[in-house]
Amino acid sequence: MATAVGGLPELVGDAAALVPAGDVDALDAAVRALLDDPAARAELGRRGAERAVTWPTEADTVAALTALYAELTAAPTGPTAPDPRAPRTGHR
Repeated sequence: MATAVGGLPELVGDAAALVPAGDVDALDAAVRALLDDPAARAELGRRGAERAVTWPTEADTVAALTALYAELTAAPTGPTAPDPRAPRTGHR
């Protein structure tokens, strides 16, 4: 069971019953449907386990965020000040 917001639908795919955020009636209906259907619960459990093994590990996530941080904080390339030797056009 998950709310259909942000990246959750993409994360869980068809391995969860998705309900709109804040919709108590939809949540109630989804929970009751699963309580009444052991086969559906078992299938979602199977799909969830399959899906979860494809998610990045904590170490993978830290490495990706570290690489992104390094990329975003890297020193800019190219000149940072005008080259005093560059020809002047007379325009400012």
